[in-house]
Amino acid sequence: MNRTSFLLLAFALVLLAVPSRARAASAVVTSMIPPREAVRPQSSVGIDWVSLNPGTEEVRFDSPLALSGTLISQTATWSVELSSVRSAPATIAPGGFSVRSFTFALPAGAEGRVILEVSRGGGDGVVQAVINVSGDARIPAASESAPLTNFAVKKTAASAIERSFAGRLSAHERIYFIYGAEDPGAKFQFSFKYRILNFGKAGVPQSLQFAYTQRSLWDIEGTSSPFFDTSYMPELFFESLAPMPETSSAWFTWLGYQAGYKHESNGRDGSLSRSLNTLNLRGAFSLGPLDRWHLLVIPEAFTYVGDLENNPDLKDYRGYGQLRIVFGKNDGPALMFTGTAGKDFDHPSYQYDLTVPFRTRFLEFEAYVLVQYFTGYGESLRAYREKSEAARIGFSLVR
Repeated sequence: MNRTSFLLLAFALVLLAVPSRARAASAVVTSMIPPREAVRPQSSVGIDWVSLNPGTEEVRFDSPLALSGTLISQTATWSVELSSVRSAPATIAPGGFSVRSFTFALPAGAEGRVILEVSRGGGDGVVQAVINVSGDARIPAASESAPLTNFAVKKTAASAIERSFAGRLSAHERIYFIYGAEDPGAKFQFSFKYRILNFGKAGVPQSLQFAYTQRSLWDIEGTSSPFFDTSYMPELFFESLAPMPETSSAWFTWLGYQAGYKHESNGRDGSLSRSLNTLNLRGAFSLGPLDRWHLLVIPEAFTYVGDLENNPDLKDYRGYGQLRIVFGKNDGPALMFTGTAGKDFDHPSYQYDLTVPFRTRFLEFEAYVLVQYFTGYGESLRAYREKSEAARIGFSLVR
């Protein structure tokens, strides 16, 4: 199969994945669930916005990060803003439902039995919820979100046996498996990070993280299917993440930065041995609303520490930084560009990653279809001096 035929096949497979996520919206039943107990005056109130799909096909669920509502008592009316700090699922399965939790501040003077009204949007009427406001001192100062106990997922007995520190282990770089016509045909990567220490204050997460990434090029069609080269990349870094913006319509959002130490080697000896150590600084910001189409810009600068005995001219090909630019949507396709220029800007390398969300009802499998194109130097650490070109397709679990 030549390169042109392969790319046409890859494009066709991506198009086949799109309809599963891009179905036309149909009628959804929406409601709000307020706290079951009374809340204190001028406190923060949690509301669960529930969307139910009674149809036979999956539908989109595009609730915004902020809603405008009206609070009504027997004597007064107030305008209130409801805000959410997390995204909702992109689609709702037939007969299923999705929940997004919102909070809003009770205005001064709102007491007794009050009614919250929020528009469904599109001229489809309003949703109402009744909230009881009481000055009883026995009521907790912080109001909890509506618990949705009737919809709670049952826990397994094995979940009572703790085997890790919950919330500390998460994805780091991309996780994928792809295959192409050029040798070595297969390429895969997995990556994770573990939060060692937490320094965050006032809602700004700051932590010391250990991460590990492994990327392999696999000559899957060769005799005995050997691995052509593998990069082992442990790193230790400080991470500072910016808090969620107050409005979802912001056109510039600072996301945070990472600064730390990274080792990379291919585990070989002799003439095939490659290794390097770097100090890295990476930042990230978004242009455009986070819950709609946006552009992520991720510049990274690094410098080499220690010697490059096994590959003294590596910096000529890798240079001192890389730039990633991602245009996409959280529940839709995304195109990532990754570029390096070399020490003297004479060894450019580019990689394009197109990912499209894919879901199948069979066993509820979810992933991304990934099409990747690379051209330049150093796709493998072993052959960093050799210019190569490759197109591959597969799936990605983290993009």
